[in-house]
Amino acid sequence: MRASSGQGAGVRPFWVLRSRAQAGTLAATGLVVLIVAVLASVMTGLALRSPDAAVRATIQQEPAAVTSLALQAAASSDPAAQDAAVRSVIGARFRTAPVTVDALSFVPSAPVAGGGTALLLVDDPALADRVRFDAGRAPGAGQAAVDSAFARAHDVKPGDALTFAAASGPVRVTVSGVWRPADAAAPAWLGVGSGVGGTDGRVIVSRKTASAAGDGITAQWTLTPDAGRVTAAALPRLHDALTGIGDALGEDPVAGSSPFSATGGAAATVAAMQRSVLALQAVIPVPLAVLAVCSVIALVLLAQLLAAARRVETRLLRSRGVTVPALARATALESGIVAVVAVLLGSGIAQAVLAATVAPPSGVLDVLLPPLLVLAAAVAATTVTVAVSARSITDAPGAVEAGRGRTVVSGGLTVLAVIAAGVTLWRFVAFGPAAGGTAVDPAGVVAPAAVLCAIALLGLLLFGPAAAAVERIAGRGRGVAGVLPARQVGRGVGLFAGPVALIVLAVGAITFAAGYAGTFGGFLRDSALLVNGAAVRVDLGVSGSPRGADDVSGAERLGRLPGVGAVSPAIVDDGTVGDTDVAVVAADAARLPALVPVGGYLLDTQRLAAKVAVKDALTGPEVTGTVPVAVRVGTSGGKATATGVTGWFADAAGEVVPVAAAPATGGTAPLRVPAGASWRLVAVDVAVDSAPGGAANVETTISGLPAEARSWVLAPAAFGSSGTFRAAGALAATAAYLDGNASVRFLPAASDAPLPLAVTGALAADDALEPGQRIELSSPVGGISGVVAAIVPALPGTSSERAVFADLPALGEQLLRTSPSVTRAGAILLTGAGGADTEAIAGRARAEAGADAVVSTASGAFVSRFLSGAVLSTWLGAAGCALLAVAAVAAAIASALRRRRGEVIVLRAVGLSGRQQAGARRLEVIGVSVAAGVFGLLGGIVVVLLVGNTLARLSVVTAPATLSVRGTLDPAGMAAGLLALVAAVAVAVWGYGSAVRRQAADTAYREETR
Repeated sequence: MRASSGQGAGVRPFWVLRSRAQAGTLAATGLVVLIVAVLASVMTGLALRSPDAAVRATIQQEPAAVTSLALQAAASSDPAAQDAAVRSVIGARFRTAPVTVDALSFVPSAPVAGGGTALLLVDDPALADRVRFDAGRAPGAGQAAVDSAFARAHDVKPGDALTFAAASGPVRVTVSGVWRPADAAAPAWLGVGSGVGGTDGRVIVSRKTASAAGDGITAQWTLTPDAGRVTAAALPRLHDALTGIGDALGEDPVAGSSPFSATGGAAATVAAMQRSVLALQAVIPVPLAVLAVCSVIALVLLAQLLAAARRVETRLLRSRGVTVPALARATALESGIVAVVAVLLGSGIAQAVLAATVAPPSGVLDVLLPPLLVLAAAVAATTVTVAVSARSITDAPGAVEAGRGRTVVSGGLTVLAVIAAGVTLWRFVAFGPAAGGTAVDPAGVVAPAAVLCAIALLGLLLFGPAAAAVERIAGRGRGVAGVLPARQVGRGVGLFAGPVALIVLAVGAITFAAGYAGTFGGFLRDSALLVNGAAVRVDLGVSGSPRGADDVSGAERLGRLPGVGAVSPAIVDDGTVGDTDVAVVAADAARLPALVPVGGYLLDTQRLAAKVAVKDALTGPEVTGTVPVAVRVGTSGGKATATGVTGWFADAAGEVVPVAAAPATGGTAPLRVPAGASWRLVAVDVAVDSAPGGAANVETTISGLPAEARSWVLAPAAFGSSGTFRAAGALAATAAYLDGNASVRFLPAASDAPLPLAVTGALAADDALEPGQRIELSSPVGGISGVVAAIVPALPGTSSERAVFADLPALGEQLLRTSPSVTRAGAILLTGAGGADTEAIAGRARAEAGADAVVSTASGAFVSRFLSGAVLSTWLGAAGCALLAVAAVAAAIASALRRRRGEVIVLRAVGLSGRQQAGARRLEVIGVSVAAGVFGLLGGIVVVLLVGNTLARLSVVTAPATLSVRGTLDPAGMAAGLLALVAAVAVAVWGYGSAVRRQAADTAYREETR
């Protein structure tokens, strides 16, 4: 029977026996396919599944201020119809972008008889589900339920009377209970937290009472993406809906008769999530592409090893009539069976890992595409290689195999690869890996992989000439120890071509992974610290002016928590410089180096502190206990009296709070110094009221202050630029005529130095600002006047590219001189001492600050949720390339052992022992591996320098775009990767030498008996 028929019963078992004879090589091929299937499936799963998981985790874990949008409008006379209309518009707008809606109505501020204000919440069933009562019960008719903050501020409890000082007359209610939010972080409380707008707290009343006590009821609807249903694919639609919902509601006459205002950063957060998904999709193709190239090379090498092992039987089969197509079909079937088993195992392992660590499959493409591509590549590589080998009917070696050729890759192919890499790199540098910032640019995103592959081809092109040069140099020496390895490598470049390419790619991939991970990690760490303002930030949710010692932020108290190294109260608000909207940040500038220890490439906090910090701001005597202030008011006609005295006290961090006292008979008004910190008296106010008919020549003086304060003078602009009183010496002021009431403030004499301000480069460019230029800043903080002392890329405490920073003590002093009050610190910045655990400090701060406070850390968690998969993929790709490189070295060793078996006998006959031959063979592999590794290292560094900073910048979406990126390597990861590769190659080399020694010891081997 002719073997070419392939149909006889005697032929079929032959193909099975043929496969069994090469079980080791087929098993190695299956192992490579399994590894590639696992890595390709995992990386594809990370690219397709992790965005959905990250989006949902962000909505669930980030505070409502950044994930929700609160829409407010004046409540209509028909609340039910208005609510239905609003929900109808929202439903139509968000039809394909699921959101949840929480509604409530409130009065932003209602004056309370006796002083203070309250935020009034209109009682409804939904609100009842959001509160928990610590005492009493829900309010009924003529009743009110107060939150714990209001109860403390006004010292009320269930059963007490409470009166609102409405414009139409007093509104009296009875306190029915004291409550707290069931979940203070719930989106429904966005914009109506305790202390918002400078109020004393929140009070739940009926709609009738709210209408009577306030100037108008505001209706609010809070929109939050539905974490259970939203996906990464829905982000563009969700962003469009969020940005346009306000206009859509304003066009509906039933939804609102007034324009809708918006609070919350949901749209900005969704946009940031979109950019994060885009960054993930731009990074993961790099290791996938390199892994694909390495996989094909490794599979071809194993196929060549298989073909070489079957060369004799293939010639025999060809002589018996078996055609090349028949051999190709048999090989395809054989490799297909091996690859199918390996792919099924590999993809099964990958899917189990992904389901346990990331998320279930996102679709059929996610599960089937990677294994199908791996299967096709494995079968195609093996079949084509074996078919090409089978076409040769002779055993004559080619030029390269015979040692006559010294190149294993054509120069034309290398030039084409370099040109392709240059084009993709140009696209990457000119336009970035994202086309227009909305989609991945296929040409740009493969630039790192294309450059790395071009470097590998360049290395192969130079390998032959370099090996020949080394051979010539070694040939000048005496003996065979150095000449033999160099000559064998120089004349056998084809044997080492695959290992050289894979080692170059593997080391380059490890270097790229270390460069991306190091640059991304360092930039994320430093930029997150800069944007957060410190390692831990506590946003108190309060604003306005302090009304007493209890309105201190508590920074000094938190600074005494275990592990805290530095602390500063801070103000973070919005403002305008000219027509430009800016972020306004104020903190203790002297503590910036300790609070924000970022690299100088990002922001030199030492230099910033030196430029902005004001050493003698808020000077005053240190006081304890009571300050015995005495006030005297004299007139030349009419009568005027002092109705109140207020002392302003500052702590070490620059936080200022007022303490008021009513003058007793004789004018004494003892001021009780706040407890719990070291306080300085920095200013004293006196309120003066004239009798009906006015008073002439009113002279106000104070005494009883510490000696350091006896030279204090009037602050003429504290209560308006055209104040009633004029300076009359130390601690004295006069008014020519007073009809009604007026106030005077005494503090240290003003310095001639203006307030130094730091501005960002983007703001300076927009408004043509230069150092030394005076600027005026308008904001809720107050009117601020100062000079540009520093222009920096970004400022701590904000992600805004246009921002202004002021030293908090210096700002407090200016406000005391130019406005009736100062601004209350709404945030606290904390950093750990030494190696203190940041999360532990954040937990203690959260417990100390209370349920209404939002505590954030500079962990970069938002970015890490999305991009940790990208970092992992680069390392997985590098690990896969390293494993394939080791497989290539092993395949080359196995081929050399078979091909050069006869050489062992000849060398033994001329006097080379098995030990010497083993050493020479090992030196061949070591020399080639080291040279390829060095070339790959240099190539990887080139890739990192070309694209690493851009990819890291693209990945950290939370950092201001004005920040520069400093490239760095992850030393631990790179060392681990290279050491693992070196160790694996060393094991293969050791085994190579041992096999050569065994061959040399086999004296029974004969070439003619093979």
